[in-house]
Amino acid sequence: MRVLLLATAFMSALALPRLHGQAPPRSDATLVFEAASVKPNQSRNCERDGSLAGGRFVMTCAALRELIVFAYPRQDGRLRFETEITGGPSWINADHFDVVAKAPERQGVGIDAGSTGAGPATIADASAIVRIRQMAQALLADRFKLTVHHELRDLAVYELRMDRSDGTLGPQLKRVDVDCASQRGSRPFCGGFRTIGPGHIQAYAVSMSLFAQVLEMPVSRNTLDRTGLQGTFDLELQYTPDRLQLRGPETLANDPTGVSVFTAVREQLGLKLESTKAPIDVLVIDKAGKPTPD
Repeated sequence: MRVLLLATAFMSALALPRLHGQAPPRSDATLVFEAASVKPNQSRNCERDGSLAGGRFVMTCAALRELIVFAYPRQDGRLRFETEITGGPSWINADHFDVVAKAPERQGVGIDAGSTGAGPATIADASAIVRIRQMAQALLADRFKLTVHHELRDLAVYELRMDRSDGTLGPQLKRVDVDCASQRGSRPFCGGFRTIGPGHIQAYAVSMSLFAQVLEMPVSRNTLDRTGLQGTFDLELQYTPDRLQLRGPETLANDPTGVSVFTAVREQLGLKLESTKAPIDVLVIDKAGKPTPD
């Protein structure tokens, strides 16, 4: 199960630029917040929230691990899973903090991150997010005395493959030849995804590598495209979300009449998810200390 629900919800829109193959803009390691406050949140049932609106970085009721997952993404900008962060004291999951920080003038994100879920953020927004992450790294080093390093480790991943030996696609996966640039305005979501509701995704003119990345959320694991399918596709996937159980091809959804994402991928798209291992970049926490509240 992915435990970083706050960071996941917080970054759902911000992760969109990497889905379009854009490399994260080059960052400046000297960037720091203009002002920052870090306070323990000892409420028994504190409400998690996050925002980048108005040039401010705000995370409420966040564990240090959740702050780390925002500040230290994968190399391509995607959020890390729990298995991709290791080490550190036990309190990095148990203790919660309220963080409010202000970016220097014109260095922050000028939009409400939660409002852009219908489409990709702009390159300018992606650049601002990289800068905010660099400032968050500096904040964690200063206030939490955080030090980390990277290691390649073999981790469990899923490979997205063809399910049928004859290469036949499922009924809800169709190859299309669409120039999204020319369709802008006349075909919403072209080249991207539309989430209709929990467990209901539509995609328009997307690559299989892009779809594999989107599957990482419901399966809670790195997912690699091994279908061999080239070009772009329209697809619709409907399944019963299961956020509380360990996932796997044999795992049933909470709703006994529902369909797991693994079954849906096979029956609706003619694809399958196979479990294997692959070298993955892991962030190792060397040191972390509790901050002095201000």
